[in-house]
Amino acid sequence: MGWWERTRNGFGGLRRRFGGRSVTDGDEDEGTGAERQRPSRLTDAAVALLLAVADAAALAGVALLMFIVGMSHSGPPGGTTAASEDVSPLQLAVVWFLPCALAVSCYVHARLRMPITSVVQGLFCVIGTTLAIGETNMLLSFT
Repeated sequence: MGWWERTRNGFGGLRRRFGGRSVTDGDEDEGTGAERQRPSRLTDAAVALLLAVADAAALAGVALLMFIVGMSHSGPPGGTTAASEDVSPLQLAVVWFLPCALAVSCYVHARLRMPITSVVQGLFCVIGTTLAIGETNMLLSFT
């Protein structure tokens, strides 16, 4: 327990010495002078808001595309559905591209130490994954 207290107090001293910014010990010893500081909360919130608007538009576009594809494969009321066709890997890649991009964005923003943006991207990743599962089920039901 003594080791943990010394380590924690050591980091507290570094924070006081460098004005509250987090600095890794290795960067100071190597003489590179590179500091790993996280962006301000205002920058984080602004980026989160900008990406939330872009993600909402992208997911709305995916939902609209899902609706159009579903309606094009449904026949007239009371009739049979359109002829079955195979689902190509390209179609599945298109369906799963957005959730994968959102997951990568969530990871990158977490590594950049932008917690607000990372949480927003994670929530949109969950929504995008849900839509992708629904669209995959829809495409597979046509075969």
